[in-house]
Amino acid sequence: MATTTTIDVSTPESIQTTLRKIAEEENDIDTNLENLLSKQSLIESKMGAICYFLGTLNTVVADTKKLSTQISHTANLAESVSAKVRSVDLARSRASECQQRVHDLIDLQLCSQGVLKAIEEEDYEKGSALIGRFLSIDQNVLQRTAGDVGSSGSVTSVSDAVRTLENATEKMRKLVVIRFDEAVNKDDLASVERFLKLFPLLGIHYDGIEKFGKYICTKLAIKSEKELRTSLDIAKSENRLPVAFADTLTTLLENFARVIEVNKPIIEAHYGSGYLIILAILLQNECDSEVKNVVLEFNKNRRINDLIQQIKEYNRATGGNMPSLSQYQKQSVNADKPQPKDIDPIIVELTIMHSRVELYFRFLRRKVKLDIDASNVEDVEKERQTQRLNSLLNNSGLSRQMQELLSNYLLLERHFMEESVNKAITLDTFEVGQQCSSMVDDVFYILRKCIRRSLTTQSVNGLCAVINNTASCLYNFINALKVPLKNGYPSGYTDLAYSAIQSAVQHGKLQSSDSEKARSNFINRLNNADMSTEFLETLWETIEQDIKNTFPTLSVTEQRIVDSCISELRTVRDTLKACVNFGMTQLRSSAVKPRLNPWIDQFLNYSHILSEEELADYEAGETFIQTLIVQLDGFLSQFKNVLTPRNFDAFVSILATDTTARLERAIKKTSFNRLGGLILDQEIRALSSYLTGVTSWSVRDKMTRLTQIATILNLEKVDELTEYWGPENENETPSWRLTPQEVRILLALRIDFRMDDIKRIKL
Repeated sequence: MATTTTIDVSTPESIQTTLRKIAEEENDIDTNLENLLSKQSLIESKMGAICYFLGTLNTVVADTKKLSTQISHTANLAESVSAKVRSVDLARSRASECQQRVHDLIDLQLCSQGVLKAIEEEDYEKGSALIGRFLSIDQNVLQRTAGDVGSSGSVTSVSDAVRTLENATEKMRKLVVIRFDEAVNKDDLASVERFLKLFPLLGIHYDGIEKFGKYICTKLAIKSEKELRTSLDIAKSENRLPVAFADTLTTLLENFARVIEVNKPIIEAHYGSGYLIILAILLQNECDSEVKNVVLEFNKNRRINDLIQQIKEYNRATGGNMPSLSQYQKQSVNADKPQPKDIDPIIVELTIMHSRVELYFRFLRRKVKLDIDASNVEDVEKERQTQRLNSLLNNSGLSRQMQELLSNYLLLERHFMEESVNKAITLDTFEVGQQCSSMVDDVFYILRKCIRRSLTTQSVNGLCAVINNTASCLYNFINALKVPLKNGYPSGYTDLAYSAIQSAVQHGKLQSSDSEKARSNFINRLNNADMSTEFLETLWETIEQDIKNTFPTLSVTEQRIVDSCISELRTVRDTLKACVNFGMTQLRSSAVKPRLNPWIDQFLNYSHILSEEELADYEAGETFIQTLIVQLDGFLSQFKNVLTPRNFDAFVSILATDTTARLERAIKKTSFNRLGGLILDQEIRALSSYLTGVTSWSVRDKMTRLTQIATILNLEKVDELTEYWGPENENETPSWRLTPQEVRILLALRIDFRMDDIKRIKL
């Protein structure tokens, strides 16, 4: 239903408004009509084209129907031809099957006729080859053929031929087994290899591998027993007595590896791929037994059980942890414990033995894995065989023996490391001209030696355990460094002759006082801590590179464990740095502040409200800053040659911090005029130049506040401050270290600045 709109025409204004709207609508309609008319020619041309193509489309429809008919005809023809091809292919396959049956029947007849003769003539190779051909024929096909062909009066039936060959197969298998056992009893290797090749032809692959493996194991057992009996004599003659059992184990494993290496091509050639794992299982069982004998003899000859028991009792006496230096010194005289020099060659032999087994396992895995991958079985079966191999090695007696060896090695290595480190600390010596004592080089040499030795075990777990022991030893080493540092740096007599006195004491020309010894010991331990930090950083960087070279392909879990152990060394490094910082704090409170404060306080004795004549007299005489620099230089010279470069730089940094802080307090207690501010600016520059020259570290940052104070007190007018203070952008924070309140306090130190001007300045 249309809606009627009521138009108001009651007033002249509404009439005019309505007329305008009607006029606008007329204009819009005219415009639309003009646009439509302008497109008339285009529309007419398109309509003409449509009419033209309409006739063409009718032709296309007719052609399409014709093409569809042709395609249907062609499809029917192709279907007819393909049916004939399938029929021909079926006939060909049946003919081929028939032909194969004929060949099989011919071979069956030949085999049945020849196998009995071969057995009678003891021609085992020929007989096995004939039986192998018989076994390669599909037995189900033979049974069907026997039923189809039947028998004739003059020709042996298929059933008789099959029966003959089956009986011959059983007989040949028994004969080959008997002849193989006779060859083994006679130790006739040529005959053993001859009959070994016949087992796969007779379809008894596993029997052949098993018998051959037992034969090889018997030979290896005899050889291993002989080598074990003569191992010590051979090692003594070749000057290898300390590693005699490691050499014996190496030879034993090489013998087993050589069997795999030599016989792998033979087995692959006659048995095919996938059978090497059977030989590996048999050899591994024998290897477990032989290695057990070597390890038992090793433990007996090297008294491993006695050493382990002594170490355990010693650890029980010390609470199970690494003994502290005081505990070690108390127990070192009477304690019944193995000495590091005695167990060092045993540890070396243990690492060699473990590494040889790891190398053997890698060889065995690689060879058997290649054989499994080359076999013609499904991937699932290959994966099952691989898991079987891994389970065999991981659960083998050899693996358990190596775990026991590794456990003994770690216990001995830990004892060696702890005892050697404590001895290095106890026997610490200090030579003249050296900044560090002997303990730093000795301790880190021992730690590096132990870690490198753990790498030779080829065991990630062993390496990580030794790294953890290293961290524990370093904590004990740090505790030894802390003792003199906790006692503090003795205050008292120290001057420019300090180094000369120390040299004389070291040469025995002068009896050192207790305080001088304590000072020397404090500096020595502080240097040791600093140098140890550098040595430790080098140690873990070297370890990381050695691990990459030794274990190029670590699993994600193993890499995570190694990273965790390395991070523990970084924690030790942080503890060493904290020890150095603590020593510097002690040195600051005992040596720096007691001397520095009186020197800086002399600043208050100099007036900084000067006239021109007083300024000239001040500059002509000995100024405060000249005296201070001489005092600082003399003080620093006592430590320059006795502290390590990094410690000396840190010491200068502490001195600069305290000097600037104390001088700032003295300045705030002094009044200045323009010339006094000028003198102060010169003094601050001279002090900054001196401190910068005596250290490789930058101390300009520590001089920033003093430099800014000197700038403020050297102003000619208060208004000049805005040229230095104001930032380029109002949103920026001023780069000054002084707060606005501190600036106003400093400006108030100038007696020639009015307070009203200071208050009015905008900061």
